[in-house]
Amino acid sequence: MRRLLNFLGDGKHAAQGTAIEDVLCFPGTRTATLDRIDNWIRYSSSANRVLWIRGTAGGGKSTIASTVAHSWEYRASCAIFHFRRGQNTLNKQLVCALARQLGKSLVPEVRNAVLGSVQQNPNMAEQRLDIQFKTLLVAPLATLSHRQHTVLIIVDALDECDNPNDAIDFVQLINKHSSSLPTNIKFLLTCRPEAPLLHALRLRNRHIEDLDSALGIGNDLTRFIKHACKQIRENYRLPKEWPSSDDIGRLVEMAQGLFQWVSTAVTYISNGSPVNRLRDLVKQPASWSGLDNLYHQILSRAFRKVAQDRARQELLRWVLGTLAVAPYPVSLQVMATLYRDKNINNLEGQNDIIQFLREEIFSDLDALLLIPPSPIAPMPLVHASIRDLLLNKQRCQDEIYYIDKIQHHKRSASLCLRLMIQGLKENVCGLTDLSKANSEIQSVVEIKLSSALRYCCMAWHIHLIEGVQWSGLKIDGCGSQLSDFEIFSKEKLLYWLEVMSLVGATAEAITTAKLVHQWLLVSLFQYPAETLESKLLTTLWGDTRRFITAFSEPISFGSLHIYVSALPHCPEKTRLWELYGEHAKIRTIRGVQPLAWPRNLWTISTGAPVFAVAFSSDSSTLASGSDDRTVRLWNAQTGTPMAEPLEGHEDAVLSVAFLPDGKVLASGSSDCTIRLWDAQTGASLGGPLEGHDGWVHAVAFSPDGKILASGSSDCTIRLWEAQTGAPLGEPLEGHDDWVHSIAFSLNGQVLASGSSDQTIRLWNAQTGIPLGTPLEGHDGWVLSVAFSPDGKVLASGSSDHMIRLWDVQTGTPVGEPLDGHGDSVLSIAFSPDGKVLVSGSEDGTILLWDAQTGAPLDEPLEGTDGWVCSVAFSPDGRVFASGSTDDAIQLWDAQTGNPLIQTLENHEESVLCAAFSPNGQILASGFRDHTIQLWDAQTGTRLGELLEGHVGWVRSLAFSPDGRVLASGSSDRGIRLWDTQTGTPLGEPLKGHVGSVLSIAFSPDGKVLVSGSKDRAIRLWDARTGTPLGKPLEGHQDSVRSVAFSPDGKVLESKSADGAIRVWHANTRAPLAKRERGVTGFVSSIPLLQPGMLCGAHASVLIANNVTVQSSRHPGPFHAVYPNFAIIGSYLPSRTCFGFRFSTG
Repeated sequence: MRRLLNFLGDGKHAAQGTAIEDVLCFPGTRTATLDRIDNWIRYSSSANRVLWIRGTAGGGKSTIASTVAHSWEYRASCAIFHFRRGQNTLNKQLVCALARQLGKSLVPEVRNAVLGSVQQNPNMAEQRLDIQFKTLLVAPLATLSHRQHTVLIIVDALDECDNPNDAIDFVQLINKHSSSLPTNIKFLLTCRPEAPLLHALRLRNRHIEDLDSALGIGNDLTRFIKHACKQIRENYRLPKEWPSSDDIGRLVEMAQGLFQWVSTAVTYISNGSPVNRLRDLVKQPASWSGLDNLYHQILSRAFRKVAQDRARQELLRWVLGTLAVAPYPVSLQVMATLYRDKNINNLEGQNDIIQFLREEIFSDLDALLLIPPSPIAPMPLVHASIRDLLLNKQRCQDEIYYIDKIQHHKRSASLCLRLMIQGLKENVCGLTDLSKANSEIQSVVEIKLSSALRYCCMAWHIHLIEGVQWSGLKIDGCGSQLSDFEIFSKEKLLYWLEVMSLVGATAEAITTAKLVHQWLLVSLFQYPAETLESKLLTTLWGDTRRFITAFSEPISFGSLHIYVSALPHCPEKTRLWELYGEHAKIRTIRGVQPLAWPRNLWTISTGAPVFAVAFSSDSSTLASGSDDRTVRLWNAQTGTPMAEPLEGHEDAVLSVAFLPDGKVLASGSSDCTIRLWDAQTGASLGGPLEGHDGWVHAVAFSPDGKILASGSSDCTIRLWEAQTGAPLGEPLEGHDDWVHSIAFSLNGQVLASGSSDQTIRLWNAQTGIPLGTPLEGHDGWVLSVAFSPDGKVLASGSSDHMIRLWDVQTGTPVGEPLDGHGDSVLSIAFSPDGKVLVSGSEDGTILLWDAQTGAPLDEPLEGTDGWVCSVAFSPDGRVFASGSTDDAIQLWDAQTGNPLIQTLENHEESVLCAAFSPNGQILASGFRDHTIQLWDAQTGTRLGELLEGHVGWVRSLAFSPDGRVLASGSSDRGIRLWDTQTGTPLGEPLKGHVGSVLSIAFSPDGKVLVSGSKDRAIRLWDARTGTPLGKPLEGHQDSVRSVAFSPDGKVLESKSADGAIRVWHANTRAPLAKRERGVTGFVSSIPLLQPGMLCGAHASVLIANNVTVQSSRHPGPFHAVYPNFAIIGSYLPSRTCFGFRFSTG
């Protein structure tokens, strides 16, 4: 059970929001209210399954909610969540926290239902609120019987949720799904009666308990005050007549029905001279009634006490400000560390500072603060109304305790950055074992990482973005010439990432990098005359976001893998590598070293050809349809699966489309049917839609979501009612061959279809009547169509290799055909702004076009060895996705601008490969324009003219061991040898491969050259004469992406695109070992270590002794070798890690 519940988060933060609070209703008070709630739980019908407890701030809503939860803890399966303003991370755990509690229920039916859902959906903690609600609450609870045990779900203080939209969404989810649940499932919500939640809380099937109009509240307050004063009287040995009946009545009057006022007042009275404090309190005028005025009195007294000490006054204000704006809970220890530089009373030890804060600063504020005995426990304000007062200048009668939110965030950012600069260092916890996961070393983390450093690492960016305006080399309010933010970014960034990894916050680190990068980009837009240094910082944080996203798995597994499994694979021509590359802890030899981040943001292998992809309307989810008969849903940010594959089709899924609101997904299949799916839960919505007599090649929803259209190989188009699946009218007939593609115009008035009859037809989407005559011009099948966002232009892709643009009004072609692909154009899509057109082809490439001029915007994007069957832009236009027959889905950066930093300048084509000479003095780079350039590796200056001779892209380069010869492999299927001194070619091209030459390497003695190709073969050549040495080595089932000799030249190792690694005897060509297809990783080459020893980049650690090979199999995409070659570390996706010592294997 514990293992399953861990999928919902570790519960450390959630516990603060889910615990049944100690503050319960005083015995004998609120009895009528509690009795009504008790009767509602016991006897309410399906018409009243939601109870809303409403009341003003301080009215006792949270206390009542806790009392109800405590009362029903063993009588029902009870789950409770307390929202806390300012704790955004805590608030995001709402549904998972509720599910964790229900998963521990004493009732087996409830417990097993929830745990079963968690087991089937282990990634729920990362999903959207609606998906979590349906999967973790609705789906398992719907299986319970109406007569079974009561399930009570309590959500307290909805108005304190930092994002009101999240609270509204939660309420609307309850409104939508509560009626489908058994009547024994009850929801109790508490909230102030104020906008914007008022409208959402007008639920069906709900009952209201209004605390503001509750009768008998005066008697309850009197009972509570008398009891509290009796304890004070006994503690201070006061006379029995204290307090007087008049004083008690005055306190009740001043409370104005608010229990929070009374609770704060009696705490204030008890923590000083009770007689004097009570006298001062009750003599206030009637206008001083209510919470605000009580807070004013307490705050004013505290500030008067330190009025003669400016330093203490300042400290008191900043402590209150920190509690008011902190995005995470803070403790006394955090406070003591953050304000250590105040040096008040020359205190240096942390314990002395904590004691000083307790006795001198907080002594008069304990009515407003919950000050725990432990210095590491959270120290919150007792009520959200105190925070509201402190941050509102109009409500603060004395500006001395008003907290300027922006200024305090600015100051907090500075404190956090300085503490991180001082406290962060490489391997901050002194770890040595790569094989241990973060979860296994938490005892060490607790000791080594102070709570203050953790807080700073989690919160600094929020303080920075909320409070600081970026302006060149300085941050406003920071006096140093080089800002703390710059120092942190340039020197401590990876050490910060270490801490985030250790505390299980890698996902939060991605969000931090994203927000900081966006903050810098906005600042650059506002200050276009920024310095180069400012722009480079923007680039650095863009790199950081890409870096954490690309290597999130090993970073999440263990903090040391930042340096061992991630950093060595960071592209070299990035700002991140420039600043931190020296921290990489391994040596690698790579066939094709990336110089910059690839255009594709991630690649995932589905295990089957992908025929269709589509984005949800909010860009968060990507759907795919595959040859394995399944539909899959993916997190569009990370590429992780969001649920199990959706099964139901009996043949390949050829098309997918989201309903505009993102809630329903349609899929078309070669089983001749269409299926509708709940996009949140993956559940099938009814049976298949039947009617077509051929494969369903295309599906599309109308923009208003009312109509679903489908195109089929039966030559027809059908229209369906999107909600019910009922057919609308007769099939649309007119094409003479298969219908491959369909698309609605943005206004929903026009439907376009493309067919194997080489024509495009336009239809009235409402009536199904053809509009005009067919559009003719293609010389092949029309395989794809797409409307521009304004509906004026239609694009079409064809098997004639061309893309055409058409004027929708006239049906005439717009300009000349777009010619760039070498095979059929299978898919096209416009960007949301209509400026860019993307196309995918059977030639394995993707092209971006200027939709206005038809000019290509870039060289073809490569990254697949299969047909690109589908392309789709995200609705926000930032990325586009592609699906291909090599089983891959890829996400691409849709921006076409050049990087901010480019060391090797002034070349018109992109770099595909690079290699250093053995002495490190020369760098060779191969380009898409078929040329090679040699560079001085120290200065970056060109060495001679371009090396010309290839008639295809230069895909691979390698220097001979003496550095005198350079070998190059090309997509023209040839290999060339070059004199590195003169730049002249040595002999004729080496011919033999029938596919692109993707990898080459020299033997250690320089006598043999080995090459790997897209034709799946490996060839060996005499490096001096260029003649082939024997027959090709065959056995790979995919393109051979990398080849390498062992240092002694006796062993040859090769790796193909499908992840398979093969080992060969270099002299006899006999195969020694192999590992079949595995997980594709980040490394595109194979490092060969020292004589007789080799380390597989993907699947195995192989220890070779002559021709005897032993393999320790561990299918992990990340490997690492320490500089002394003593240890190999390998990270596995299964969250296991092995460390191998060469002395023992």
